[in-house]
Amino acid sequence: MRCFFQSMDIRKKSIFLLLAVVFSAFLFACTKKEEMKKSDAPYIFCVNTSETQVVGEQTKLESTKLDDQIQEFLKKLKQDPRNISLKKAIADDMELNEYTINSGDLCLYWTAAYTNYTGVSEVLRRAAIVKTFCQLKGVKTVEFYVSGQPLTDSNMDAIGFMTADTFIDNTGEQIYTQKITLNVYFSNKDGKALKKVPISVTYDASIPIEQLVLEQLLKGPEKIKGLKKEDLKRTISETVKFNKISVKENTCYLDISNDFLDKPADISDEVTVYSIVNSLTELSNINRVQFSIDGEQVLSYDDKISLGDSLEVNYDLIEE
Repeated sequence: MRCFFQSMDIRKKSIFLLLAVVFSAFLFACTKKEEMKKSDAPYIFCVNTSETQVVGEQTKLESTKLDDQIQEFLKKLKQDPRNISLKKAIADDMELNEYTINSGDLCLYWTAAYTNYTGVSEVLRRAAIVKTFCQLKGVKTVEFYVSGQPLTDSNMDAIGFMTADTFIDNTGEQIYTQKITLNVYFSNKDGKALKKVPISVTYDASIPIEQLVLEQLLKGPEKIKGLKKEDLKRTISETVKFNKISVKENTCYLDISNDFLDKPADISDEVTVYSIVNSLTELSNINRVQFSIDGEQVLSYDDKISLGDSLEVNYDLIEE
């Protein structure tokens, strides 16, 4: 009997040891998995030399306190990347006065030199900086200030707080896109006045904003979601082509196809012309619009509106 019970004890002990080993292995695996998650190295995001995408280089954080981590990231963002095909996000002439961090909101205060960067170059650098800082556990959003004022878009609207998701990766070359609200003028239902229509657009940062405005006009209200189409009419034919767009000294030079002369039915000449002028002059960098048609200067539109000189916004046509 005694041998029997001793045998049972040995079996129990063996089973217990086996279970202990299995449980320990399970704990070890879970711990290693958790350690792998925690040890995932952060990235310093940079811009490629052709300025078409944001690329990350893996790095190490020596600091554990949030304030020290922010300063460490700032230092790394100013350093030349290891990969010679990349450029640092914070260029030599970009100077940061200070930063503040409050409840996860990181505010970066840049000097006026930040405005040296515009268009795609600025968007990509900003994306790289925001994506870098948003990796920190204590940073939820990032906001940019320039000369003490919030950074604004082309509509002079404050961009506000950004996250890594603010910048959407496209397939292919990974050009970054942003959301913007454009004020576009369509015809009212009578065809004799203009109605100002705010349109929210997600746009490719490589496309000029003025081109984006014209594309909305070309779509017409019937193809834009969320508009009360019964109150609006398109002002230019769908067959119109914008041959060339350039902006110099606050004047937009627009070369447009001959189809522009064939306006939609029941739309006045003034409404057609000034739907373009008023829409473009909503942009902060445009005060006037100079038309040409298929590369040639045209003196008038339908013998009624002078196109010889550049045109300013026409407030009298706007229906409240």
